[in-house]
Amino acid sequence: MMPEPGDRARGRPKDVNRRDSVLAATRELLVTKGYDEITFAEVARTAGVSRPFIYDNWGSKFALVEDAIFIASDQEPLIDDGKPFAEAITDLITAMVAIQSDPAYLAGLPGLAAELYNRSDLVAQIENKYIAPVRAVYVRLIERAKADGIVRPNVDGSALLDTIRGAVMLHTLINTSLTQDALVEHLKSVVLDGITCG
Repeated sequence: MMPEPGDRARGRPKDVNRRDSVLAATRELLVTKGYDEITFAEVARTAGVSRPFIYDNWGSKFALVEDAIFIASDQEPLIDDGKPFAEAITDLITAMVAIQSDPAYLAGLPGLAAELYNRSDLVAQIENKYIAPVRAVYVRLIERAKADGIVRPNVDGSALLDTIRGAVMLHTLINTSLTQDALVEHLKSVVLDGITCG
């Protein structure tokens, strides 16, 4: 039986499925082997694709792992749906804790950090692709809260993001005694006590 015309157009393109398989394999290998032990050959074997496919799509282990562990942010709805400030900031903190608590993120970050240490171009790449959209969300949320008289006028949304990022990293990599929920509650209370009026 022949497929109906247009059936081939349904579903996801083959390359998207292969890319997803590669990213899933990379995440799996990061958790089981770590950044240093990952090779394109092993990722290709695990994902069921060719090495040239990985080279053509990523070109370097850094680019592959970056794509596998960082989540391009789509956090706009968290502040654009009329939520009160405390709920919106809690949602942003929760999203950051979830990303930075992910086992693949934790396994891949040290390897990426080692490469980032001497490569300002890669630092700028990560900032532009992943951090800048989140930074814009924080800045807009803080500006809105200032206009509503909720947040003190001297609070900087960009600096707040960096402060929260650093605190989350400390707790997920070094001081791991708090659960994700407890960490969110801790950071929420510190942030709200520190930046709100009254």
